[in-house]
Amino acid sequence: MTPIRSLLATTAIALGMGAAQAHNVWLVPDAQGAYLVQFGGHEGKLEAFDSGKLTSVTAYDRRGRKIDVATRAATDGVRVKPAREPALLAAEFDNGFFSKAEGSPMVNKPMDQNPGATSGVHAMKFHKTVLQWGLIARKELGQAFEIVGTDSKDPQAGKPMKVQVLKDGKPVAGVRLSIGEDGSPVTSGADGTAIVTPVEGRNQLLAILRTPVQGNPQTTQLSYEYLFAFQTHD
Repeated sequence: MTPIRSLLATTAIALGMGAAQAHNVWLVPDAQGAYLVQFGGHEGKLEAFDSGKLTSVTAYDRRGRKIDVATRAATDGVRVKPAREPALLAAEFDNGFFSKAEGSPMVNKPMDQNPGATSGVHAMKFHKTVLQWGLIARKELGQAFEIVGTDSKDPQAGKPMKVQVLKDGKPVAGVRLSIGEDGSPVTSGADGTAIVTPVEGRNQLLAILRTPVQGNPQTTQLSYEYLFAFQTHD
C-alpha cells in the first residue's frame, strides 16, 4: 500500500475536528494510514453506532477511479483502509427510523413498532471528504443525496464557491446549506446550485433536505443530511 502523505492526513484530521456539531457521519485518519468512520451528534459529542448502519465507504483517486478499500468494525467505529493514496473519500449511512407519539419522546423505532406514534422520520446521512481538489471534486458519485463542487480551482477562504445539490442525480432546489451549523444559511436555486463562502482552514458544508412521505406505515418523513468536507488553500 502507498502511504498516505502526512500533509493529507493532517488536512483530514482538521476536517474531522468540529464535524460532530450536527448528526452526521465523517472520516478521520489514524496513525496506521487508515481512516476511522465516526458518527456524532450535537455539541461535538461522538456517538456509538451499529456498524451495519454504514452502508458504503468508497475511495477515489484524483482522476475519479475507485480505489479498493478494506473495512472492519472497531471498538471506536469502523476502520477503512484504502489500497493506495485517495483524493476523495465518500460514505453513506442509514441511521434508521425514529418515531414519536403525542406527548412522548422520540424513539429509535418505525411508527408501526411504536404504538400510538403519529409522526416518524427515516434518517439518512451522506459524506464526502476532498483531500485533493481536482476532477474528482466536480464528479458526481451517484449518491442519493449529494453535494458536488463545480469550481475548477481549489476553494479559497473568503472567496465565493459554487456547488450543486443533487437528489437522485438531478438538481434540487430549496435545499438549505451552511458552512458549519452556525454559518449563514443559503438555499439552492432551481438548477440546484448555491454560492457559499468558505472559511480559513477546515470547512464542513452541511446540507439538509426533508421530504414528506404519505402512505408509509413506518414513517411520515425522509431526512437527508450531507457533510461535504474540504480544506481551503492559499
